[in-house]
Parts: sequence; C-alpha cells; structure tokens
Amino acid sequence: MAGGALWVRRRLRGTDTMLGQVRTLFLGILLLWPLFGLWGLSGHRPALAVPAVVAALVVVGWLYAGYRRQRFPAWSWIFEGACVGLVAAGSDFGITIGLCIVWVNFRSLYGRLREKILAVLVICAMMGFGFVQFDIPAGVAIPLCCTALISLGVNHVLARGSSARDRSADREGTLASAGGGLVASTTRGEAMDVTLGAALSMDRAASAALIFTVTGQALHVIAAAGHVGGEASGWVTELAKLPEQTRAALRPGGYAMVCDEAAAEVTEVLRLPPHEVVMLAPMAAHGDVFGMLVLALDRRPTDDLSASMTTLADEAALTLDQLLSRSRLSIVVEHSADALILAGEAGLIRFVNPAAEMMLACPSEELVGSDIWSLVHESDVAALRDVASSFERPAALPCRIRGRDSAEWTDVEALVEYVSEHDGSRSIVFTARDVSERHRLELELRHAQKLESVGRLAAGIAHEINTPIQFVGDNVRFLETAFADLDRLLAAYRELVATAQAQGDIEAALRELESVATDVDIEFVMEEVPVAISQTLEGINRVAHIVRAMKAFGHPGTEEKSRADLNEAIKNTVVVANNEIKYTADVETDLGDLPLVHCHLGDINQVVLNLVVNAAHAIGAADRGRGTIRISTRLDDGYAVIEVADTGTGVPPEIADKLFDPFFTTKEVGTGTGQGLALVRTLVADRHGGTIDFTSTVGAGTVFTVRLPVAGLDEPQPAGQLAEASL
Repeated sequence: MAGGALWVRRRLRGTDTMLGQVRTLFLGILLLWPLFGLWGLSGHRPALAVPAVVAALVVVGWLYAGYRRQRFPAWSWIFEGACVGLVAAGSDFGITIGLCIVWVNFRSLYGRLREKILAVLVICAMMGFGFVQFDIPAGVAIPLCCTALISLGVNHVLARGSSARDRSADREGTLASAGGGLVASTTRGEAMDVTLGAALSMDRAASAALIFTVTGQALHVIAAAGHVGGEASGWVTELAKLPEQTRAALRPGGYAMVCDEAAAEVTEVLRLPPHEVVMLAPMAAHGDVFGMLVLALDRRPTDDLSASMTTLADEAALTLDQLLSRSRLSIVVEHSADALILAGEAGLIRFVNPAAEMMLACPSEELVGSDIWSLVHESDVAALRDVASSFERPAALPCRIRGRDSAEWTDVEALVEYVSEHDGSRSIVFTARDVSERHRLELELRHAQKLESVGRLAAGIAHEINTPIQFVGDNVRFLETAFADLDRLLAAYRELVATAQAQGDIEAALRELESVATDVDIEFVMEEVPVAISQTLEGINRVAHIVRAMKAFGHPGTEEKSRADLNEAIKNTVVVANNEIKYTADVETDLGDLPLVHCHLGDINQVVLNLVVNAAHAIGAADRGRGTIRISTRLDDGYAVIEVADTGTGVPPEIADKLFDPFFTTKEVGTGTGQGLALVRTLVADRHGGTIDFTSTVGAGTVFTVRLPVAGLDEPQPAGQLAEASL
C-alpha cells in the first residue's frame, strides 16, 4: 500500500532526538580536541609526531563521517583504536589521551552489545601495547584503561536508554500522526492504509502487517502491507485454525504476542511468509470484537509494543466503525424514499438527497443555496415553523411543496426540526414524504368501505322496500278487481238507460241492475277503494323515502368540503341501517338545532352508520333481549356533537386503549375485520380535525361522542344548502 510505504520511509528518516543530541555533544568535543590536544605530541616521541597528527586528523574525520551516516561498521573499532593508540603513544600517553576518552564516549553511543565487547578488547589491547612497547607505568595504563572501560559501559547504557526513550517518543509521534490520518480518512481503504503503515513503523523488525475481520467462525483478511506474499490479501479461513492463545485475545482489551512455533502456525493460517514473532491486537466497537490488527516481525522487538499496538487497534477500530456508520448513513440517505433536506438556520439549503430532487423535479445544483421556505406553500409555512420551534417532539404535518413556481403542488407529510451541530450552529432538517398516492388509496378505501357497507345493507334495503311494495301490489290488484266490478255495474246502468229509451222491459233491466249491484257489493267497494288508494300512496311514499335516504347516504361527494345538514344525514343513515338494527334495538333520536357544518357529507354518513351498526352488534352480543340505541346532536362551543349510546355489553378496561386500532376486533374470526372504528377515527380526526371518544360501563353500555368543528359560522348561509342532504 502506498500509505504503508510512506509511513515506513517517514520512520526511517526520523531523527533519534535525545540520543542524537548526546552524540552531537560528544562530536563537538571531539572536533574541538585538535585545537589544544595536538601540541601535546611535541617533544615526546618526534618520530611518531607526524604519523600521530595524521592519525588524529584521520580518526576525527572518520568519526564525523560516521556521525553523518549514523552508523559505523563493527571492524572500525580496530582501525580507530590503532589510530587513537598511535596518537597516545606519540604523546607518551600524555595530554592527548583525552582523545581516547572522548573517542570512547562518542563511539559507545553506536553499535550493539557485541560491538562493545570488541571495543573492550581494543581498549585493553591498546593500553597493554603501551605498557609493553612504550614502558607506560602500570599506575598510568591501568587507571586509563579502567576509565575508558567505565566510560564505555556508562555511555552504552546511556545510548540504550536514550534509544529506548527515542523509540517510545517516535511511536507516540507515529500514533499521534496516525490518529490525525485516521480522522482525515474519508474511506475505509484510507483508514486501513494509515493503520498498516503506522503498525509497520512500530519497530525496525516489523516486516508485515494486516487486518482481518471476524464473522462468526470465519476470518477474512481485508488489508495487508509489507512483506505479506501474494496470497494473504483477501484470504478467508477459519477462526478455529488459530492457536488458542490468539483466539483468547479476541476480546476487548486483549493482546497476544506469539513466537517460534505458535508464530509459524499463525503465519501459516494467514498465509504470511514465516516470521519469528507475531503480535495481535483486537479491533472492537461497542463492546464487540469485529477484527484484529496483526504485526509480523523478523525478530523479537526491542521494546514492549503491547500498549502501542492496542492503542493503534482501538483508534483504527473507532475510525472504521465511524466510517462504516457514515457509509451506512450515506446509503440510507441516498436510497431513502423520503425527501431529506438540510439547511442553515437562515433557511439556505446545504444538501438534498436524490429523493428530494425527484420529488421537487429539480437538480441539487438548483436547490442548494435557495431558501427552503420558498419550496413550501405559503399557507403551510407558519404551522411548520411553529412546530419546529416548539419544545415538544416535532410531529409530521401535512403540507404542499414544489421545486419551481410553474410546477404542481405535491401533497406531503413534512417533519421540520432545528438541530445543533458540533460547532454550536443550528441547522434545519426537513423531511418530506409524498402522500399523494396514499391520499388516493385512502379515498379509494373510503369508497370501498362505503360500497361494502352499501352491499351489506342491500339485502336489508330490499326487505325494507319489499314490505310497502307488497301492500301496494295487493291494493292495486284490489283496485283492479273493484274497477272491473264497477265496469259491470256501469254496463248494467247503461243497459237500463237504453231499455228505458227504447220503452222496453224496464222492470227486467232493474232486476238485472240490482243483481249486478248485489254481486259487486258496491257499498264495500266505495268504502275500500279510497282506503286502498291511500295505502298505495303511503307505500309509494315509503319507498320513495328509502330511495331518497339511500341516495343521500351513497352520494359520492367531492374532495372539497361543503356545508351539510347533519341531522338530515343522521335520519337518512338510520333509514338505511334500519334492517340491521330493527330486530335487536329501538332507535331514539334527540336531534338538536345545528348549523350547516362544513364537512365531507359522505364521510359523516359512514361514521354514523359504523357507530349505529356497532351499537346494534353490541346489543346483540349482550343477549339481554331488545335494547335501545339513542342518537343525539347538539352544538357545543363551536363544535357539532354527535352522541351514539347503546345498551350493549360495554367495553372492558383492558381493551379500551385498543378499540380504535386497525384490525382490532372482539368479534369471532370471519365476522369482523377490525376496520370500522379505525376508519371512524380516520374520518373524524384526519379528514375533519375533530375528535372521537367514548365512555363505557361493562354490562350497561357505551356512549361514543363525535365532535366536529363548525367552520364559518359567521358567514351567510346560502339558500338551498339543504338540497344535497335531502336528495
């Protein structure tokens, strides 16, 4: 990965801060030494003066070059020791011996322990050579040797401590930089790239790093960097194949470092090249481990890396979880069917999702920067602002929106809320759901419910019409017979007149007339014909009344509200529902004086019908004989109140709060859908802004109370407003 290589290069370029300062200090002393040290060569051993000066300059230059390279080969101890020994011999181990001490102090800051063992041998050989070859007194050689060895040991420990401190500071800097890189990451790939690069920078022995996820019993390597071979990335294997020690580390706060055989087993499972040491740190979010960070090293690390590994794994896990949440949120926002709009507190739009573009028929480029309130119908803005500014939880409100002035308004349910962002500023979150299709389906459902009610009542209506039609038919047949008899009697009278005009047998004609009159029973006919005519007209009026009521009840209405006489609507509904209730209850009405109510008349017919039929069913379920349904109306503080009371079973307290829920019913399967009272609440509350409630006594009955707002009471009532209700 490019990011991993960058982190490695950055690590190799780094300067060991504290150790570097100590090295610079001793190098400075070493460079100053020739200014006052070389004069010590004069007068002691002239034959060695020139070679000693050359050796001093060479060793100082060599040490400076090694300082710049930040490394010295192990064999240079022998070369440097020979040069320093020559300088010491040239001054008869006098003042120039300072070069030996400075050199030992400086060089002990480089190299590993095995090089320091070589250094001990070189120093001892140098002092021994001076003692044997140049007759240096033991009292001088031994203290100098001990001083050099002590300086070597002290500075070796100082170098190790400074190096460890520098490595720790370097890791802390790496973790800090990794934290910044993780915060700046916009994708999971970038975050994993930064994580792997930082892991490889933990130690010089680190050569491979990877991240795998744990899903059930499956391990999936999702990212790898360093010397991982060609098969590690994307590899899927089983969790059970890992050693027990590493599986035990798969918990929040866990950590494992395995070596030798266990490390070989882990690298084989993960398809990594063989490594001597493998370290694993779990990656957890919300208390659940979802993966692990793995670092493979060629040798044991110089320092304890457990804290750094777990810290890096935790930071990476947090970032990956946040990016995953952000990605999921982005997916939800991008694929949401609801329009989502984010605007500043002043109303300028900052973001819209694709659903908002589609709903408003405008591209995001045109919407961003415009005023959000310009999209809302002017009559709906105040209500939305009031709800958004209230301290209560905002509720969705019906409103109309459009993207351009020339476009049609779209019916939506909008939720507007002010939210505080991380910098303390406030923004507007506007959510809109297109309900135009739902309104269409609700309208179709209401019509279907009405048709269902009409269909259910059709048999009763037929029966109601059949009774008056039967006695109308009987009376018409009687009138037909009576008319035939009267025709015979009229024929007898005509025969009598003709006989009298012809001066024939008048007496015979009179006897025939009397016989016909007796047979016809003219007194009965003259008495019953008016009654039959009256009964026929009454039956016809009864049928006409039922037809008018049915026509008014089944009137389709319009989507616009109109003024209607609720009392007349109730009367018509009772007529329509008569066959449903006449065998179980008597209906009493107490209809008060009501103004014309601004409403959907068809909806109110449906409400009253459902309540009356529900009351009849409650009385039938009580099984106490014939009951009573009482319907009353009154005007109360600007509301038209309709009460439907019954003497049925009542509503048990345990189901009182479910009575208006869709599909809830107390009837047996197949005899009720649970939609009646739910539809009533929808028609009253949603369609008319009214309320419906009930009071009930178990075993005594229930009273349903409907309150409908009366709009425009101060407006003049146009004549003929009752025409629609009475048709």
